[in-house]
Amino acid sequence: DAAIVDIMLPRLDGVSAVARLRQSGCNTPVIFLSAKRSVQERVQGLQAGGDDYMVKPFAFSELLARLRALIRRTSGAEEPTRLGVGDLQMDLLKHTVTRGGKRIELRPREFGILEYLMRNAGNVVSKTMIMEHVWDYNFDPQTNVVEANICRLRAKISRGFEKELIRTIRGVGYVLDTD
Repeated sequence: DAAIVDIMLPRLDGVSAVARLRQSGCNTPVIFLSAKRSVQERVQGLQAGGDDYMVKPFAFSELLARLRALIRRTSGAEEPTRLGVGDLQMDLLKHTVTRGGKRIELRPREFGILEYLMRNAGNVVSKTMIMEHVWDYNFDPQTNVVEANICRLRAKISRGFEKELIRTIRGVGYVLDTD
């Protein structure tokens, strides 16, 4: 769907590789990654056929967001404004969550965690993945911030309902059940 290309590749640099791709008629979207920071180098990468350019170091969550946006733009697909898993519904524009029609008030971090779980419903996500997506920094194994937020989130979305939606996979992470 897209290519992530480092500028400093062995034998053939990334800018030349993308220029060759474009000359051959390949229209795959490209994001350049580079430690080179000058405006001239960024312009050169974009003129060679890159669609975006990120300077190292960067947040992995930003790279993923830019990648999704690039794929969405080139595929013509629209980003959903509502997410749903069973009777759990999230409106991303209004920043609201309901379950079984009942509104659930969430803190911003809880909302971010739930959005990430909903976008990955049925798949296990690790504490590290949650930290990188919601807090935008590398995971510190000494902190229990993810566990504390999951505990509060689990209580809020399960209160008054028979089925718990967030399941802990011991030693691995969490999964939002889709059944």
